[in-house]
Amino acid sequence: MTNIMDPIKIKNILFKNRVVMAPMVCFGWPSENGMMSEKLIDHYKKRASTGIGLMISQSISVSSKESCDGGIGIYNEDHINYLSNIRETCHQNGTRFFSQLIYPGLAYHYSSSLDINKMSKDDLRKIRDEFIHSAQLCKKAGLDGIELHGAHGFFLNMITSPISNNREDEYGGDINRRLLLVKEIVEGIKRFTDDDFIVSYRMGWNDCLDTDIKMAQALEKIGIELLHISSGIPMDRELEMPEDFHFNNIVYTGSQVKKHVNIPTIVVNDIRTFARGKYLVNHDMCNFVAYGKPFLADESFMTKSLENDKYESCFRCKKCQWFINSDNCPAKRKNQIDNI
Repeated sequence: MTNIMDPIKIKNILFKNRVVMAPMVCFGWPSENGMMSEKLIDHYKKRASTGIGLMISQSISVSSKESCDGGIGIYNEDHINYLSNIRETCHQNGTRFFSQLIYPGLAYHYSSSLDINKMSKDDLRKIRDEFIHSAQLCKKAGLDGIELHGAHGFFLNMITSPISNNREDEYGGDINRRLLLVKEIVEGIKRFTDDDFIVSYRMGWNDCLDTDIKMAQALEKIGIELLHISSGIPMDRELEMPEDFHFNNIVYTGSQVKKHVNIPTIVVNDIRTFARGKYLVNHDMCNFVAYGKPFLADESFMTKSLENDKYESCFRCKKCQWFINSDNCPAKRKNQIDNI
C-alpha cells in the first residue's frame, strides 16, 4: 500500500513524499514591478524548510502587460533572482519547487474587455510565446518544473473549454483543436528542457466527467507530465458521488481522472488533514495530495501533521481573511504565537 510519505519519481526528479503545497496567493501583500517582496519570499522559505515534497508558487503572470492577483510576474531576467532564492531553500531541504504560470488578462467568471473568441491568431500566438519565455526563465532559475494554470476560469481554461471556446479556426472545435495552443506551449517548452524539468498542468473540470477524462488523456498525449485537477468551467458542478466518498466533488473528479491516465495526478481542495490525505493515497485515488489554506494558516503544518495526522491548522472561517488581507487570518495569528 502506498503512503503519503513514500517517495515518487517523475522523469529524473525524485520527490521525497506526496505532500504538495498548493498555489495560493497571499492577498493584501504589496509587490512592485512584478517582483516578490522580501516578506513573500520569506513566506515561501519558511514553509520550504519543513519537508514538503513539492511546493508550487502562487500564480505568476507571463505578461508584463497583465497583472495577476498578487501582482507577481516572470517575464524578464530581473525576476529570476526571487525564484532562485526560494528554490535554493527548497533544495537545501529536499523540497521540489514549481512556478505556476498564468495569463491573467482573461477570466471566464470576471468581466473583461477581451474575448477569446474574438482574439486574432496572432494574439493567441503572442500569449503562447509569453508562456514559453516565462518557462525558460524558470528553467534558468533552477526550478524543477512549471505548472500551466488551466483551471479556475482563467485564460488556458477558457481556450480549452467547450463552454467558453466557440472559435471557428484551428484553435476551436473538437478537444484536440481546443488544446492546440497548450500543445504549442508544451512543444515550445520542451525544446529547451530535459528530464530534469517537469511540465505540469492544472486542469479545470468541464461540463461532465466524460469530458474531463478525455481532456486529461489528450493532455497526456501532448506531453503533460503531471496533472493537477481542480475546478474550472462551469464554476459549480453537481456530481453523483458514492455515499462513502467523504471528500468534495473536486477531489472526486481528480480521483476519477486518475483511473484513466498513465501520468501522476494531484488532488486538491478541502482535504484539510494528513489523515484524509493518507486515505486518498492509500486507496490509489491520487499520487499527490495538495494543501492550500492549511499551509497558509500555519507555516509548520507539515511538521505538526507528522506528529498528529488529524491536525487542522485552518479555522475554516465563513469569510476567509486570506482573500482580503492575509495578515488578518486568525489561524495564522494564533499559529505565529504558538510557533514562537
